[in-house]
Amino acid sequence: METVRKHIRRDFAPLTVSVSMACSTTGSPVTQVYNAEEGEWEPDRSVTPTVLQPVVHANAADGSWPTPSANSELANMKWYANGVDISTIAAWNGKYSIDTVGSTRGAITIARNINPGEVIALHFEAELVDNRLGMTHAIKTDPVILSTVDKSFDSYGISIGEGTSVWYNPFLDLLYRYEYKVAYGKISASPAAQSAATDKNSYLRTIPINVYKGADIMTSGYTVKLFRVNNQNSFTELSTGDEILAISTSAIQLDLRLITKANYMIIAYVGNMEVARIQFSVARLYQDFSCSPTNDSAILPTQSARYDVASVESEGKVVECPEAIIAITWYTDSAYKTAVQHNEGGHTIFELSKTGVGSTHTDDWLEIYMQSIQKEAHCIAIDENGDTLVDENGDTMIFN
Repeated sequence: METVRKHIRRDFAPLTVSVSMACSTTGSPVTQVYNAEEGEWEPDRSVTPTVLQPVVHANAADGSWPTPSANSELANMKWYANGVDISTIAAWNGKYSIDTVGSTRGAITIARNINPGEVIALHFEAELVDNRLGMTHAIKTDPVILSTVDKSFDSYGISIGEGTSVWYNPFLDLLYRYEYKVAYGKISASPAAQSAATDKNSYLRTIPINVYKGADIMTSGYTVKLFRVNNQNSFTELSTGDEILAISTSAIQLDLRLITKANYMIIAYVGNMEVARIQFSVARLYQDFSCSPTNDSAILPTQSARYDVASVESEGKVVECPEAIIAITWYTDSAYKTAVQHNEGGHTIFELSKTGVGSTHTDDWLEIYMQSIQKEAHCIAIDENGDTLVDENGDTMIFN
């Protein structure tokens, strides 16, 4: 006789998705110059198109998502100009194309020149298909501004020493790991070690700025301002504070630990007149990792507590101090109690009496496991009155 059937499914972790925008054509940026005497654009997009690439990353904490780059899984892709579907605007007919294959799926190639005084905010929307869970995730980028400077004025330009898409990966941040070890007494402070850890992957990110007049780099006679791009029509001027550590005419310094996703605009001024602008985005990367307990020893009859350490690997490497960037919560199952939550951290000590483990051959077993997820960006610590908390040195306190 056939037994009662039970229908079970695989249990997949949800996706964590991050989105940014990049201009992949350095020779044809989002800002053009119009030469009225010649009636020409520099660059001329009909000859040298501009390519904007939505960059979509996704991962699942259980490692079930195949690759961080998720552009190839996008569906229902649309580009919008000033909030209107670009396919419905006559001025764009025959002036663009959208990639449909592989890692550049969703990229738009723009062959349209923008008139002086015209400002177009482009953004991209799509759906990311997650066949594991049978669901889709809505994808929407921040807007990128297309504009043109009239060359009847002196020709100015601006560039930054980073790509227009800046990524922060906590797994690669040696400075954050160094500071964590010092704070918890694992190593002694060392200026040499701190300097060596402050590399291109550290949370302290300096973005150099060059402002040009013609072909010459300006060294004076201009100012720069930094703005957060809220939407296509809204910009908020920023000063130092929170994630903005410094603003000068030569560089912007950011604390990437405090940013999940943000879109910025640097604008250069001569006197009170805007002469050049450049937009860039910052996003936090979420990397695949695996996590497992390491203590394989049996439970002794007289034992009252158990110690264990998490082994975490990512990209084929052991992750040092994983508790600094991953929230690891320990659990146990026994014959009498399931999903008993214990501590959070890279190691644990828990009381066996709380687990329900028995003392006979039918119930003397215990399963130890963890739930883990990469921590989100840090937040500024405030008290109940809304005042920012600082340490003994006056530095702002942050946490995640």
